[in-house]
Amino acid sequence: LKDLSWRYTSGPSGKGRSSMGMTNATGCSSVYASTYPYNPYPFPWTNHLFQDAPSIALGIFDGHMRKMADAFRAVREAELELDDAYDPEVHEPFFTAFDWRQFTDDEFLLCPPIFAVGGDGAMLDIGFQNLSRMLASGKAVRAIVVDTQVYSNTGGQACTSGYTGQVSDMAGYGAGQHGKEEMRKELSLLAIAHRTSFVLQTSQASHSHLLAGVLRGLASRRPAVFNIYTPCPPEHGLADHGSAEAARLALESRAFPFLVYDPDEGPCMADRLDLQGNPMLEDRWPNYELTYKDDQGARQTMTLPVTIADWAAAETRFARHFRKVDRSKWSDDMVPFHEYLDLSAEKRAEKKPFIYTIDDKRRLDRLLVSDEIVELAEERLSLWTDLKQMAGTELSPSARESALAEVKQEYETREASLRAEYEAQLAAKGSEEAHVVVNRIVEGLFGNGGARGATALSRPASSDTGATPLMEGAAAPAVEPVAEAPEEEDEALPSDPYINSVLCTTCNECTNLNPRMFAYDADKHATLKDPSAGTFQELVRAAELCPPAIIHPGTPLNPNEKNLDQWVERAKPFNGQ
Repeated sequence: LKDLSWRYTSGPSGKGRSSMGMTNATGCSSVYASTYPYNPYPFPWTNHLFQDAPSIALGIFDGHMRKMADAFRAVREAELELDDAYDPEVHEPFFTAFDWRQFTDDEFLLCPPIFAVGGDGAMLDIGFQNLSRMLASGKAVRAIVVDTQVYSNTGGQACTSGYTGQVSDMAGYGAGQHGKEEMRKELSLLAIAHRTSFVLQTSQASHSHLLAGVLRGLASRRPAVFNIYTPCPPEHGLADHGSAEAARLALESRAFPFLVYDPDEGPCMADRLDLQGNPMLEDRWPNYELTYKDDQGARQTMTLPVTIADWAAAETRFARHFRKVDRSKWSDDMVPFHEYLDLSAEKRAEKKPFIYTIDDKRRLDRLLVSDEIVELAEERLSLWTDLKQMAGTELSPSARESALAEVKQEYETREASLRAEYEAQLAAKGSEEAHVVVNRIVEGLFGNGGARGATALSRPASSDTGATPLMEGAAAPAVEPVAEAPEEEDEALPSDPYINSVLCTTCNECTNLNPRMFAYDADKHATLKDPSAGTFQELVRAAELCPPAIIHPGTPLNPNEKNLDQWVERAKPFNGQ
């Protein structure tokens, strides 16, 4: 135990035990760090062939966890001896089979994680078999995939029609040597299909989403895949400082949606898959305000969606798919890109899709968009729909019809049953007890709270008012005093969400999360633009992300929101509870 303590606090290096270990696949990341012994890593790492990083990581994990198990066994045995509780017949068989699966949470978190790092080529092409084996193993190895989405053998940003030519020629779309009809491989869906692993798809577009997801993955005892979109300036045709903005556009345009899949969150796919972090989840595209100057120089704004075409137009690798149109040639057969997608094939034949841009004088320009970008948009929207249906945030048309049919059938059955009960009791007991029956009907439809409100309606009026009884020729029953409702305990009154805007630091966390719910005022202070334009979960997440902690979520507007108890509990610190 003394030797173990020395290794953790000092050890041969004088720095104690390493915080992590890494195996790296040959590629850009190895070029960055392969000049031995000079590298940027403050932990042990090894570099191997393009496809072998996951397999090497599995071997290191096994040896590493064996050593950790030996150390924890020594600690546990010492604790048992100190308590005079060690029983060889009980504890020897347990410690003989003791491995990392029996670690406590505290013990597991003391184990430095093992990472396998590679690009989309290494993990999705020649190395995918090794990655799949790692995911199927159930061992808690973490794979970091540097996903540029331009590697030709993984489909690049391929559309349903496919492309030919090299990546440099076809702007990163190309099916390359594989020819036409190649669909892009979705690493997140392939990893989810293994059903064993924690999956995070994220990027530098949201630091909070990236860091929170990585921390969750490190705490999981499952294999983990961190698929991180990494715009590369040389390959994407970006300025050296343009990666962050490119990642943001990829997120907003649904080119690279965020997701977290955690098998430990529940038994159903909708429980396990979380799409929070994507802007405006309910919409096809997020909207933004485009500010420009008209022909008279006056300032104007228009609301437009951020589409795949807007994302592609910002990267020079897609330049051949856009053509600027002189203002003198603008015509009515040009249709905004997002409206063009809604047209039928027959109507599309007569139209040309375009997107708006602004020139250096902030005047509007138009870029015509190629058919390939249209197909890319349809393919990305199809993926976005699939993800929403898997996450339970959207019902397919057939599922919606089925759900509505079940509700309608239940309602009609209940209505018929109550009507039959009403008619039978009315005929048997006469009109003098009709108000009791009506009360029962109201209770059945609205619960006990509605019965008292229906009492006056169900009783016949007294004869001195000249009103007629409930049924013609029936004597009015004696009016019984209405019992006062028992006093109910005071419940906490609902509170509205609010922001202490004057303390805002303009960090963009809340506006990035949901720009329809949050907005900046004229002084660049965050305000609640529309509390009903998002979920209570988004309010709480914004409160947690806010550096000065000035967002107060209040109480939920929708009592049927998913996992509401959890979010109400997390909201308490920000509501002063």
